[in-house]
Amino acid sequence: MSSTNDGFEQEEYELELDCSAVIADVWLVLDNECDHATRQRLQQHLDKCGSCLERYGIEEQIKQLLSRKCGGDRAPERLRQRLTLQIRQSTVIRRTEPNA
Repeated sequence: MSSTNDGFEQEEYELELDCSAVIADVWLVLDNECDHATRQRLQQHLDKCGSCLERYGIEEQIKQLLSRKCGGDRAPERLRQRLTLQIRQSTVIRRTEPNA
């Protein structure tokens, strides 16, 4: 027994699932790290969902701001050397001896 209200709840639930998937994929799209099908699925959803479109716009603005403020900056050489040393110190190399 299904009422029209149940159908509405089902559509709302599906939209919620789609929204969470779309929001998870936003950065992949913004960074051009997704395939055409993912980009198309996102665009179709954004065309129908105002809240996701708003969220996408906010994420796009954040990416542009980060690019303007941090683009091209390099870590100071001394910091890079310290990080490299710490990574080397924390890396564990295991050697296994072949069975004789």
